[in-house]
Amino acid sequence: MIRSKRVLPLLLFILICGAEFAVGYYITAVLGYMHSDAISRVANAFYVLYSRDPHLGAIGFVWNPLPSLLEVGLLIFYPLFPALATIGVAAVIQSSVFAGLTAMLLYNAGRRFGLSAVTSTIFALLYSLNPFIFLFGANGLSDAPYVYFLMLTVIQFSLWLKNRQTSALIVAGFALAMAFWTRYEAVPFGVSLALGVMIAILWMRISAVEKNGPLKEKLYKVEATWILLLLPALFSGLLWIFFNYIIMGNPLYFLNSEYSNVAQSGALQNDAAFQEIFHSPLLALWFVLKKTLWYAIPLLTILLLRLVSGRLLRWDVLILLLLFAAVPALQYLLLLRESSFGWFRYFMYVFPVTVAWIPYELQQFRKGWPERAAFTVIAAAMLGTAGLLSYAMTDPAIAPDENNFLHIKTDNEHYVAQTFERKIASYMDEHYRDTTILVDSYSAYNIIVSSKYPRKYLITSDYLFNQAVKDPPGNDIDYILVPLPKENIPTSAVNAEFPTLYDGGIDWATLVHDFEGKWRLFKVKKWMGPRAVTEE
Repeated sequence: MIRSKRVLPLLLFILICGAEFAVGYYITAVLGYMHSDAISRVANAFYVLYSRDPHLGAIGFVWNPLPSLLEVGLLIFYPLFPALATIGVAAVIQSSVFAGLTAMLLYNAGRRFGLSAVTSTIFALLYSLNPFIFLFGANGLSDAPYVYFLMLTVIQFSLWLKNRQTSALIVAGFALAMAFWTRYEAVPFGVSLALGVMIAILWMRISAVEKNGPLKEKLYKVEATWILLLLPALFSGLLWIFFNYIIMGNPLYFLNSEYSNVAQSGALQNDAAFQEIFHSPLLALWFVLKKTLWYAIPLLTILLLRLVSGRLLRWDVLILLLLFAAVPALQYLLLLRESSFGWFRYFMYVFPVTVAWIPYELQQFRKGWPERAAFTVIAAAMLGTAGLLSYAMTDPAIAPDENNFLHIKTDNEHYVAQTFERKIASYMDEHYRDTTILVDSYSAYNIIVSSKYPRKYLITSDYLFNQAVKDPPGNDIDYILVPLPKENIPTSAVNAEFPTLYDGGIDWATLVHDFEGKWRLFKVKKWMGPRAVTEE
């Protein structure tokens, strides 16, 4: 019996992980496309091992480091399998593994809450084989590991709600910390958990015989529970701020630097539709509601089951709603601050939160036909969500990022750009192998990881980068590679330092190659005396 309990979830892992990797590898290696966010995280891991100045700090201080840190271990084998970096296979391995782990997690959650092996298996497959969710196990993005840690947090927290097990609370706390190291959406989710703890201790009783103690005693319990649950995540956040301070000189570098989400959102200043949303709280709220409703069928189904069974007006329903609302609330605030692109996938986390809650919900029904009937209704809701999200992927107006995977070689500007940048890398390898080329890796990551000789590039994470940008001729730079400057979009520190360079307006740099007007390569003249940079 014990062996069978281990074999079935292991088979689920092998099935989902294998299928995810096969699809991801086909998209990446055969069709030649990878989401730009995924390949950029691979690049961050790549710089740690294979840049001119290999060091752990090269992993970057804008995006949460755990996905890239995990990929560092895979990239050790880059000399044997260059595709791990050049086409981002390392990212596909990571996301497919976490997708498989998520299937195992859901099966085990079902069993821990008393569901049968068959029901738990169907439950895990209904989620994992949802085409929209399946895509995120294959595309190499950070969503798969984040969803795993998010669901682990919800499952362990719901176990604590059921029986107040301290061990479940501790696991939930470390899972939340890992979620933070993966994506910043863990921060508002942690706030929702804190409120959930307060509600559970102040007003929920796990049994009829549990005594209602004095308010002061309950508040002490809230404080102690917060320490157990939130301390790992809080310590992680403070540690991240500390790292940003001691290495980048700015404790909020990840939040307000020239490469941060705030800086990237400057592109939205050119978008009339977003400008209208930014300046109208009601339009912003409607925008968030529309995006969220695509994922809300399971939640609405749970509320309906609660209503039918006479359990709607209970405190744990409020806790579920708080957990569900965490990310939409964050997106709403970011829209009001004009710093969110509002991508469809940013709202997807409400779906795994709800799914992770389902075992807790089902265990409240009596065994037999009530539980089977409830699961049938929830399974229908999950199937309906699969159909709805599958439709959303076919419409570029709803889910442009996901739609790109359905039309990789048609109407996909990212595929065109990646193909072009790999050609640039090949050209640079052929003609400029033994040179020093200054380039900002923020925009050139695809070129760098596609190169056979990456150490010829002096990049953003290298120790001499800032000094070299201030004075390329005086720092033995042979060439400068810069992208086409775009309004309100951070593309290159070199462009920012020398805004006329791209158009050839500097006397110490000569244009030697133009890559179809999208990138330009300049040869740097060496100083013969004191620096005296002049610009035309």
